[in-house]
Amino acid sequence: MNQKNREAVKYLLIAVGVSFVLSRLMVGNFLFTIPLMVLAPKFSDRKGELLPVILVGALILLTELIRSRNALSSEEGRILLVIGLFIPSVLLVASAVWIASVNQRTVYRYLASCLFGVVASFAVVIWFSKPTEPLMRVNSVMYETFRLILGQASGTTDSVLPMAEDAIKGVYHMSVLMIGAVLAPLCMALVGFASFLAMSYQARFDGGFSVRVSKWKVPDHLIWIFLGSWTVVLLLILAKAGYLARALSLQVALGSAVLYAVQGMAIVTHFMLRKGIAVNTGRLVTTTFLLAFLIPGVNLLVVFVLPLLGVTETWIVYRRNE
Repeated sequence: MNQKNREAVKYLLIAVGVSFVLSRLMVGNFLFTIPLMVLAPKFSDRKGELLPVILVGALILLTELIRSRNALSSEEGRILLVIGLFIPSVLLVASAVWIASVNQRTVYRYLASCLFGVVASFAVVIWFSKPTEPLMRVNSVMYETFRLILGQASGTTDSVLPMAEDAIKGVYHMSVLMIGAVLAPLCMALVGFASFLAMSYQARFDGGFSVRVSKWKVPDHLIWIFLGSWTVVLLLILAKAGYLARALSLQVALGSAVLYAVQGMAIVTHFMLRKGIAVNTGRLVTTTFLLAFLIPGVNLLVVFVLPLLGVTETWIVYRRNE
């Protein structure tokens, strides 16, 4: 084995090992594809770049099959397996597309990486909107898990929680409906966050990276998707349409909002650079991402202001010096 092959094997083991370990952690489960994208340029050909992705996917699948082996004989057990593999599958496919489209513009790489997650999200929502007996049993299992989590959060291990049973069911039902309405944009946000962190790490010694980020812009014609999808959402709400139609239209609308949030972040970066503020875009995006997901109140500011900033640039020129 020559030096080049030894280097390839070393990077393969590092990428697969670190990625798989991260996938077993609760927080790392959303970040485990970053090492795969960071180390992809270390390989000399496309097969070498994608091999770690395939190996990590196989390891995750094998691990989940072993862990769920006693439940796979029932249909609800298989459904729970699919649910557990949904986010890892979306992120793995997205990382493979991101790696394979290295020569494309960043915006098109991102859109292509999100495609599988968006389509899969639509399919899952449609599937779960048609309740069958196995799905109802899965729903019961997930509800009991939800009750257990509430019990632990309230500091009691009793089967009877301080909240009324009807109130608990109402909160659970509302949570499920919300997840169905935000699944596609959630996948887009997770894919974008992982891809950006990988890209920013690769460009950590590149002084022009922040400048390039400040120039990101959504294609102009996507404004019609944004305006049209939100118009459809409003009309469906006024018409009191069924949940499935409203959930699918809201996924499209929120998905377009995610794209304009990226443009909004680019505008913020541009303003900071114009003011002479040293910008670490990796930290800026990480902080914004955490604010959007973790801090009530502040997250509403992030979720609404950034997309609004991006959308209004269709009519207001914010970046005049480019």
